[in-house]
Amino acid sequence: MTSERRPVFNHKVCMACRICVDVCPVSCIATASRGTNKDPHGYPFLAEAADCISCGQCAEDCPVEAVAMAAA
Repeated sequence: MTSERRPVFNHKVCMACRICVDVCPVSCIATASRGTNKDPHGYPFLAEAADCISCGQCAEDCPVEAVAMAAA
């Protein structure tokens, strides 16, 4: 039995580039605007946990390592 893993976002490191949102093959990551200059597009979060296929593409493509895969 394999454990499912889900993305966990470190917003202290995140630069709000939205790469994780764009590379997600099932579109389960969304962004929530905080209204600051650093995050005009919003920080990412797992919007549809049930849709996540635990592929890890978001973590792999993050340029600042702000996404990690953790056990669900």
